[in-house]
Amino acid sequence: MPRIAKAPNLNHYPKLRIASYRDQLRQGSSDSLRMNYSYRSKHYSYSIKLSKTPCNYGGYRHWFNCPSCSKRVAVLYCASTYVCRHCTDANYSSQLEQPTDNLFRRLNTIRARLGWQVGIASGYEQRPKGMHRTTYDKLICEYNNLMKKLIGAHR
Repeated sequence: MPRIAKAPNLNHYPKLRIASYRDQLRQGSSDSLRMNYSYRSKHYSYSIKLSKTPCNYGGYRHWFNCPSCSKRVAVLYCASTYVCRHCTDANYSSQLEQPTDNLFRRLNTIRARLGWQVGIASGYEQRPKGMHRTTYDKLICEYNNLMKKLIGAHR
């Protein structure tokens, strides 16, 4: 099958998640999902095959089978037709980041978890209410190590 034109990352495609059909799939025993939609002024109508795998403690997990390559996936991306991320030949946005961007993203994640403002801190703020001391110490240690890496990367 021919590959779809490559986009910079998967954020450029509308997503279709199997989880959004969870209740509908539990009620019925359908082996496919009928798609009817318009994309860029063109109408599409086709079926997407479904599969399911048994879970360890009972029940089933449902999956899409990609219409293009038949891989079992939980998310399909609309590139005119709904296909898996492998068929779009696109990357996750984190795969396109530079190493310093990755450091900034992790630093901001730690700052958000600690309830700090976004950006470079001038000093440490109080431990968030309800956060265990060891968790706080671990986050502060990781934050300090990442700051050292970031400062070393910009020298």
